Amino acid sequence: MASQIWTDEDGTLHEQYTGSIFIEGRMLGEISYDSGRSDLRWHRCSYALFCRHCGEVWGRIVVSNGRGEQQAFDPINVSCDKHPDHWNVPGSLLANHLEHLLDSLPPEALIREFQLHLREIAT
Repeated sequence: MASQIWTDEDGTLHEQYTGSIFIEGRMLGEISYDSGRSDLRWHRCSYALFCRHCGEVWGRIVVSNGRGEQQAFDPINVSCDKHPDHWNVPGSLLANHLEHLLDSLPPEALIREFQLHLREIAT
């Protein structure tokens, strides 16, 4: 079995992480990605998507490292789909550096993102 942890020639630690995506308590699927990707800013944590308007944590990406250990949460401020957001598409998982996970999203989450972005364009 191949190792899920490795170091590349420039010394960057890589590890295969997996995560479960939850929106308003409903699981939309799982992702898998290399935590050593520079476009993800080398974050090795779970994410809580927080709406500053209503105070809800409307979304979570619960991440585990290659050894199956759940990672602590970092909050990301992005409005839920019921409130305006001047910097992000409200309700989108693709806020901040998480936009780089687009190619890793499971089908149900990808469909949801497509619908949110279409709605945003139409308004």
